[in-house]
Amino acid sequence: MLQSSARPVQDSDHGQIAALLNRVHWDDLHLFNNLSSHPSLRKASGALGVSPNTLRTRIDRLERTLDTLLFRRDREGLKLTAAGHSVLQVARQMSIDSTAIPLGAGNNSLVTDGEIRICASEGLATFWLTPRLPELKARLPELVVALDSYADQSLIHPKQHDIALGFVRPHDPDTIAARLGFVHMIPFASAEYLRRKGHPQSLDDVAGHECVQQHATGLRYDALGMFLGEEQARQLVTIRVGSSYSLFWAVASGVGIGALPTYIRSFSRRVQPVELPIQLKFEIWMSYNRMARHSQPVRHAIEWLREAFDPGLYPWFGEHFVHPDEFTASHADSQVVPLFDHLIDDPV
Repeated sequence: MLQSSARPVQDSDHGQIAALLNRVHWDDLHLFNNLSSHPSLRKASGALGVSPNTLRTRIDRLERTLDTLLFRRDREGLKLTAAGHSVLQVARQMSIDSTAIPLGAGNNSLVTDGEIRICASEGLATFWLTPRLPELKARLPELVVALDSYADQSLIHPKQHDIALGFVRPHDPDTIAARLGFVHMIPFASAEYLRRKGHPQSLDDVAGHECVQQHATGLRYDALGMFLGEEQARQLVTIRVGSSYSLFWAVASGVGIGALPTYIRSFSRRVQPVELPIQLKFEIWMSYNRMARHSQPVRHAIEWLREAFDPGLYPWFGEHFVHPDEFTASHADSQVVPLFDHLIDDPV
């Protein structure tokens, strides 16, 4: 693609190019549109968040489909060929046309017909979104509401889903990403555990305590290891579990200390904050394919998600840490949902 090629540059007639475009992948054409505004492959790779090899592969596929050379490389960087300029004109017009799709009742484009599909980080899906699914279902009564959850952040992307919600910002040029808020995590333990083992006040006090760790494919944080070092963390961890739900119940059952999101206290008093100088903060990123941004069901789901993570209503999702002891009774009351009635002893 970017080196000398024996393949001849075909006639750059705009009509001929336009006729061939019905055979190309739209995502390749969109990538080409973005790549054409950068002077080099390296700079394009950094700006688009796509590896150089991926750029080469996808542009090469586009060139093979169109049977023409789109770029030449010289000392000054990437240069469009005459055919490349013709393809770029059509690509830009297609991009303009796609944004002109009217937002109306008939625009219900979804990955799976009759279904709004959302994927999310496992903890957020289990504890925060699942109890709120009836709200989304009420807004989209004609659709099946599907929620998938993954601990592995590499699986959270809007390829097989309409909307994705995770802790890693996607950089795919075909994806729109927006930060919804933050998750803050601190150590928690049960009242029974703290009565039995005592209340550690500093990192020096944790010797002799027992800790619970979540360990799953693609999970990239270890609160204890980050603050205590790997060796001491190994000595303290007595239980490892594979899911956020198991982690919560292990801590709530008195097994040991575990890092949990602060929002857990908005609906359960079975765990209490442990006053150790350990805090983690993760960005919550919502992403969806840019071609779905005018779909009414997707827009309803986006609005639902924005409300669910509104830091004005739920301060634990704000950028700045709020200690669980500062959650007000009104905040807690708003979070008492049927799924977790059996967890709540009294208002926080």
